[in-house]
Amino acid sequence: MTNKILATISAGVLAASMMAGATESEWVPLFDGKNLDSWNMDGRQDAWMVTDKGELRVAKAGPSLFTKKRYCDFALELDFKMGAKAKANSGVFLHVHNNRDEVNTGMEIQILDNAEYSVKWDAGNANGAFYDCVHPAVDANKPVGEWEHFLITMNGNLLTVELNGKEVVRADLDQWKEANKNPDGSHNKFPHAMGALPREGFIGLQNYGGVPVWFRNVRIKMLSDRQPKFTGDEPVDQVLSKPESK
Repeated sequence: MTNKILATISAGVLAASMMAGATESEWVPLFDGKNLDSWNMDGRQDAWMVTDKGELRVAKAGPSLFTKKRYCDFALELDFKMGAKAKANSGVFLHVHNNRDEVNTGMEIQILDNAEYSVKWDAGNANGAFYDCVHPAVDANKPVGEWEHFLITMNGNLLTVELNGKEVVRADLDQWKEANKNPDGSHNKFPHAMGALPREGFIGLQNYGGVPVWFRNVRIKMLSDRQPKFTGDEPVDQVLSKPESK
């Protein structure tokens, strides 16, 4: 999506949407450095580990990690760190319907060592991108090996991503009306229109072949009282909706 198109998504609309139906809510830890009680660890015990520093680490190649619960409208905060000179690659999955097919039934905010992959900071697969859908709007990256911070907001049709305190993504999901196509006409890899995916699902942390990535201070805050309607066992074709026209 071009910066011009991004600019047309009003900040006022975002603020109004976040206020509508918002409830008083506290930040709730998903990972506080002590345990993984909020996460589905089935078959993942060897692939993920909590370090003696209270950090969540990809230990070896294996499945990605997903929350036990499904979430609708929320703000998500976390710190992440990539191993230097290690082809670091990961991501934060949002609104995943089927956690056995996270790439095709959810959305990903990319974590990537841009330099190791020869990727420019504003590429569609760069660190902080809404993967293959929205390029980062500004270069907010820290040097690889330092802790970086995400603040990700999912509220109805609106997605925003702040990387290290700078907004890098703003997306109105209702603009994604076709499979394999972004609102500006560019191609994406996804077999379902992003705007048709359920506005709920699991949150995930990607295990990309065991490359070293660390997470800490993962917490979530509800932005509305909307509750999930699905379990994740439903075939995705049965839960797709028609994106609203603008």
